Amino acid sequence: MTLNDVEEDLPYTMGRLIAGARNKKNISLEELSQGVMSAEDLNFIENDDEYADKTTWDFLLGRLGISPLIYECYVEQEEYDLFKARKEMREISNQIMSNGLMSNERLRSKNTAQLKLLADQLEERCQRYAALLNNVKNITAAIHQIFLANMKGYVILAKQRGQLCKADALKLHMESEWKRIYSSDAVSWIQKPHKVLMAVYEQEMLFLLAQGYEENGEIKKAIQILTWLWQQRKKGGDPEENTRVLSFAAWKLAVLEWNINRQEKAMEICQEAIDHSIQAESFRGLLPLLKQRLFFEKQLKWNQEEWDEQEKTIGMIDELFAEFQVNPYGLFVLTTFENARIADEIIRIRRKEQNLTQTKLSEGILEPESYSRFECGRRKLRWKKKKKLLERLGERGNKVTLLLESDDPDVVEEYQRIQDSVYKNQYDLAKSKIGQLEDKLDEKSKINRQFLRHIKTNMCVLYFQTGWMEKIKAERWRILKETSTKFDELSIQKYSWSRTEIAIIKDIAKDYREEGRTEIAISTLRKAIESFDKETIGQENACLGKQLLWETLATYLGDVEKYEDAIFYAKKGIKKILESGSAKGISDGLYEITWNEKEKEQTKPEIYQKKYLQAFTLAILFQEREFVIFLKKQTEQYKK
Repeated sequence: MTLNDVEEDLPYTMGRLIAGARNKKNISLEELSQGVMSAEDLNFIENDDEYADKTTWDFLLGRLGISPLIYECYVEQEEYDLFKARKEMREISNQIMSNGLMSNERLRSKNTAQLKLLADQLEERCQRYAALLNNVKNITAAIHQIFLANMKGYVILAKQRGQLCKADALKLHMESEWKRIYSSDAVSWIQKPHKVLMAVYEQEMLFLLAQGYEENGEIKKAIQILTWLWQQRKKGGDPEENTRVLSFAAWKLAVLEWNINRQEKAMEICQEAIDHSIQAESFRGLLPLLKQRLFFEKQLKWNQEEWDEQEKTIGMIDELFAEFQVNPYGLFVLTTFENARIADEIIRIRRKEQNLTQTKLSEGILEPESYSRFECGRRKLRWKKKKKLLERLGERGNKVTLLLESDDPDVVEEYQRIQDSVYKNQYDLAKSKIGQLEDKLDEKSKINRQFLRHIKTNMCVLYFQTGWMEKIKAERWRILKETSTKFDELSIQKYSWSRTEIAIIKDIAKDYREEGRTEIAISTLRKAIESFDKETIGQENACLGKQLLWETLATYLGDVEKYEDAIFYAKKGIKKILESGSAKGISDGLYEITWNEKEKEQTKPEIYQKKYLQAFTLAILFQEREFVIFLKKQTEQYKK
């Protein structure tokens, strides 16, 4: 195997971040790689061998307790094809989960036909996915096999619930898969100390195994596993990422504790899980937890008035998901591919945009005939060649770009926390975090300088708005020109922007709006959205940056009385929030719809009042204090 000479000279890479996190946590190569690759393969990844890919990086980051949203990268077409297949399979497995989540034994018999159909559909897709894995490099194959084992687990679960196979089938399947990776049964494994955390797929394996034990009547083992899983939330990792499986583990654990007459313990678990989801601003697992808490409280004959309020909130969330045709009981949605781009596709798009012939672009890099075969999909190129082509086209040439460049994972993860603080207008918190972070960041890194200047510019907007707008806007332009020397409003859609740069472009649009030039602000936002929509991943997935552009565009369109367009973009943003399982920005989006529907004066008052009440209820639920205060000021207006 040959080391990747493309990224050897870079001070901060994914491999070095993984190595830094592993060493900081005192984890050996053998411990981190257990069951999915050899220690030698992991050593190659830490040295940035080019065959490592996004699936591998996300899995290893999960074991290290690091959010996969800390970086952006290029992927191969084959990897994206696997992602699309996983997405289809996940939609079916989510339906299987939701079929059994809130149903009881009396209702299950009526769902046999539906369960059989879902099981057959997922089984067929499992076979297709196994065939796709023939093209996967050995280093990632074991990780894909874990996902596939989980999907087969859902097939068995559906068949068991439809009484189409034996009660111990799921237990036996998941026990076998767990032992294949860890060379031990799960109950024995969880009783030992481990430095390594669990990636999401591994958490899901344990959750399905606990389901298998429950279905087979082995309640004690199910409780042991679910208790261990629920305790994992205290051991680090991104709070929102950890609500994916762990909230469902808490829900199931609370039910089992209640069934063995440990009511106080059940209530404690349920409430703690609800608090955790609210803190993480996540819908993942929240609805079954809220419904379960209400069921417990009714059994204990608690306050009737509180029940009524809770039922209203639950009904409102149920209604909201139904309106946007999103499954609220899905275990989790794959969202992290939204920080990726298909390198081959970008090369083709940019070449045509810049009116370059294939010969001109490939000159000095590879033979024109070889390039032609590459662009037609008949030849693969090593990353070294793709890097040169991308850089010649004015795009980033690094396969991975950390959003903050450092070997310290704690520093890298501050990116999203600071951006969240700014998004929520918590400027004092953001200022404090920046102060702590600044001394730790290597300012030789252009990415770090760009981020720091962007955040500090936003601080200037907060504290020195009057008379500073022209200077602030000029600074934003200078920051972007470091990336693209030809940057202007007309060329915005011709680049692949990072999340920091998209935030800067959004702020430039805001500056125009503040100057009363809203039409230019709208044009700027539309062109930034177009920069995503030219690419397959950008069209099919709304990344965090694009979602934020939708929300802002909805607001600005309302300013110029384009209410239909404003409602359209606000609804796109809300649907994507619900699909991702997040709750960030949901109240703002609902309010945008409400305001524009009211201004349009073609909508019945009860419709926009309903949306307003949804926004208000969710702002209270997720403890958005500033937004609650704002909505309270609007209350009288919407009661008229």
